[in-house]
Amino acid sequence: MSDGTQVTDLFERAVAEVPPALLLPPHAAIRRRIRRRRAAGWGAGAVAALLVVAGFVVARPGPAVEGPEPAASAVASAAPGVPWTAARIDRTGTRITVYAAPLVGKCVERDPARDDLDFSDDRVTILLDGAYTGCADDTQVAARTFELPQSVGTRFLRDARSPQGQQLVFSDADLPELSRTGGWSELPPVWLSSGAAVLALGFTRAGGPQLRIAPMRWEPEPDGRLSPPDHTLMVDGRRIDVYDRSDGPAAGWWSADERVRFTLEVTGGAIEKSAFEEILRGMTWS
Repeated sequence: MSDGTQVTDLFERAVAEVPPALLLPPHAAIRRRIRRRRAAGWGAGAVAALLVVAGFVVARPGPAVEGPEPAASAVASAAPGVPWTAARIDRTGTRITVYAAPLVGKCVERDPARDDLDFSDDRVTILLDGAYTGCADDTQVAARTFELPQSVGTRFLRDARSPQGQQLVFSDADLPELSRTGGWSELPPVWLSSGAAVLALGFTRAGGPQLRIAPMRWEPEPDGRLSPPDHTLMVDGRRIDVYDRSDGPAAGWWSADERVRFTLEVTGGAIEKSAFEEILRGMTWS
């Protein structure tokens, strides 16, 4: 299978599982991006196609003026390990968890002893080591949490294998504090489906239900649009968009900088709209 065919196949699998509450740009528009990137190979092609679906936000607002960067393919060949496609910053800003990029039919065999983190005045560069191996469940997540000497602040987060790539970076500060409101416990994250670079965060509590929150970067094409909500709620100072879908209610909200879109759905069973809104109204943010 050629690189271009593999990229298209990854894209098709990923788009099929995007949460319905978030209508991403149409296939035709995204395919135009893929065609422009096919010639770049894995380092700038396959990863980029995955990241179009997953999204990205930098750790500080606004672009930075930087000097020339080495070609992504050269960096990828020089650095060992696997690319990471998402990063989660804790509420203190001193812990970063990065998630290795998924591949269809592959899992990541990790070698944490060879991981590396470079902390400078303007960026944090992280190398996640390991290798892709065949496996039965490719939705499982390989990740590593790094401790920083101080808060990440306005620094950029970069993948050592692909410093010009665009990863999804989100903060716990934009997630509701479910453990403090209602006795929720967080489950191990998974990829939303086979080969889909959409991270699904799961939460459960005694008596149910289970919740799934998916953070995604919103990067619309000119013909892209966000589904209008059926109604909205103001919860702890945040606007929550509520979707009354036939297969169950869902909700969505923006990060503080409006660069990441979060969707929330109930999994593992049906729930009444009133019960769903009760969960939403009980959420708090720090």
